[in-house]
Amino acid sequence: MTPEEDAAITADALADPDNPPIEDDAEFMTWEEAQARLKGRTQVALEHDVVERFRRAGDDWRERIDAILREAAPAE
Repeated sequence: MTPEEDAAITADALADPDNPPIEDDAEFMTWEEAQARLKGRTQVALEHDVVERFRRAGDDWRERIDAILREAAPAE
């Protein structure tokens, strides 16, 4: 590609109102983070042994962790 062709393509792309350029300071998230946000969830790092104790106590381990954290969370 010649510099002139590159310049023409760049000018066309910048003139497209349906495709604005990405800002230099734009922040991106991983696919997993995007999926979690769509599901109304976020990721929290927990110690492996703690999670394993909850898992061994039953399949509802996520719900039980949520309930404990809700109870321990500061009042709004």
